[in-house]
Amino acid sequence: MNKKERIEAFADLILHTSKIPLWIYDKNYQLEYTSYPDDDYMGFDTLFQSQVAELLSSEDMTYVTTYAYSFLNLLWVLDFELKNDKLDKIYVIGPTFTSENSFNELKNRMDERGLSVQVKAIVSRQLNRMSIIPHTIISNYAQQLHYLLHGDLFSYADINILSNCSQSPDSTSMTSSSHLGIWASEQAFLKLFSEGNPDYKEAMNVSSSLSDGVKHNPKDSIRFAKNNLLVLLTLLSRAAISGGVSPGLAYDLCDYYADRSEACTTMSEVTTLIHEIPEVFFSHVVQAKENLGISKFIQNSCEYINSHINEKISISELASKAGYSEYYFSRKFKNEMGCSVNEYVTREKIERAKVLLESTNTSILDISLELSFNSRSYFSDTFQRIVGMSPGEYRKRNSKV
Repeated sequence: MNKKERIEAFADLILHTSKIPLWIYDKNYQLEYTSYPDDDYMGFDTLFQSQVAELLSSEDMTYVTTYAYSFLNLLWVLDFELKNDKLDKIYVIGPTFTSENSFNELKNRMDERGLSVQVKAIVSRQLNRMSIIPHTIISNYAQQLHYLLHGDLFSYADINILSNCSQSPDSTSMTSSSHLGIWASEQAFLKLFSEGNPDYKEAMNVSSSLSDGVKHNPKDSIRFAKNNLLVLLTLLSRAAISGGVSPGLAYDLCDYYADRSEACTTMSEVTTLIHEIPEVFFSHVVQAKENLGISKFIQNSCEYINSHINEKISISELASKAGYSEYYFSRKFKNEMGCSVNEYVTREKIERAKVLLESTNTSILDISLELSFNSRSYFSDTFQRIVGMSPGEYRKRNSKV
């Protein structure tokens, strides 16, 4: 069986098991193939052209596995084939709803708009032809397609998320009433996490595939996703403490990200935090293990710096908290950490800035203000000196949103 036949067999499989079609477009977004079985496929093609194709035209677009959310509360999963490092083909799974919540939300919005019965009937007929597929199943299909195209599996941390909506479908819909194996899989990934083992990512993916989180349906997909994010946040903060991170720092970070979670208004923002939070907590676990030979009061000072990284931090304040003179504290800090207090604070602020540049759409000016730099130009110059490129270039190369 050649590659084309394998792709068509895969398309036939997902169509008959989940009633979800596969589409293949050329580099100009012209439809080459679809497994959609009926003659009205042009409506779905038009939907793709109007909702997704424009998102792919960005100069910053990276051709990795992509989840595209539209303002119609729908999800497309995309993968790409390149030829001579240029886009050649686009493979599309969808569109689909990822939970009953997202389907009901869209129908409710139609009611709110006061559409005529005839218009609502036409739209509802089209919507009823779309499947409601749990996010974990969609992710499995995405992995299978990627393997057929590239011969390997992608990391969920590298998924590209595109959105042109003010509210996106739920990425954490429930799939099973059984809890069999969930606790064991959670313990496996939390153990790796607390040990500072980067393999925790794959173990976390396995755990996520067994459960979509809290078995509570609030009829609000954003609220549902936030609830599950808070559960993940709690688990990771406690695992970080087990891994050597001080309870004070872990709880401070937990409070910080809980506030950011509540401020989210779109599914893409919640998904961004799902990627960011494990990386930040894990970096502190690794750092805690590297700091085993550092005195307790210097460790406490570093933890205070990290938990107050958005503030202006003075040497006199740190020395006072440690109970030493500024001179003794500064000398002790440099002897143990290999850099001055100010250098450490600046480095940690830049590390936090890198996370924000990678995982949010926050402007560079707002990031510089959030991290208490005196100006955007000073922030950019400092970032360039430490990282070797400007904040804008770093975001262009590493953005996950």
